[in-house]
Amino acid sequence: MVMSKMKKPLIVGGITAIVIAVIAVSVLNANTVDTSIENKSTDSSISPLSFSSLITKDTPLKGDPLAPITLIEFGDFQCPNCGRFARETGPQIEASYVESGQVSMAFKHFTVVGPDSKIAAMASQCANEQGMFWEFHDTLYDNQGHENSGWAKKDNLKKIASDIGLDKQSFDSCLDSNKYQSLVDNDLNLAKQIEFTGTPSFLVLKNDGSKPQALTGAYPYATFQKIFDESLN
Repeated sequence: MVMSKMKKPLIVGGITAIVIAVIAVSVLNANTVDTSIENKSTDSSISPLSFSSLITKDTPLKGDPLAPITLIEFGDFQCPNCGRFARETGPQIEASYVESGQVSMAFKHFTVVGPDSKIAAMASQCANEQGMFWEFHDTLYDNQGHENSGWAKKDNLKKIASDIGLDKQSFDSCLDSNKYQSLVDNDLNLAKQIEFTGTPSFLVLKNDGSKPQALTGAYPYATFQKIFDESLN
């Protein structure tokens, strides 16, 4: 899916909140990213966002939480391009940057494909309760069906959870109670607030809140590599 550019500024803070520039990222080719920076005043329709509001205790995070860079994906488990990122690009980022402590990866829910997207999102948070979000995440994408074909309904999600070793009673109770409905809705509202319009969408944030970058689409590893290397150097 093709996404629009990020138009509104965020306020992101490390120790202190600061107003940051809006970064519009467009891909020229598989290896080149053109970033144009436009400083704007804060839009009154957007509430200031602190770093702690982006990465909370319930936000699935992979890697060192104190890593210099955090890559936040806004994804949908029914989105084919999100599946492509999870199967192809994500593992390369993990091997090259996450395992070395340079980048951490976080996941936010941007449930735009259909009703089952929200169910899958809530299910993944139930898996996160048991410390197995990423195992559940990977299994869903490895076995991803067609959009809105019914593969992400509750019964199948419960079976997947049981198959990968999650406690069935706890998982089923969590999912049936819609425990994480508010969290999933909040993630969706956040994505809309940033003006992301499709999946996958990404924020690349330094831990000091400076020079954030927005990236939209299932871009190849080389695109992320260029952004990370420029941010780290």
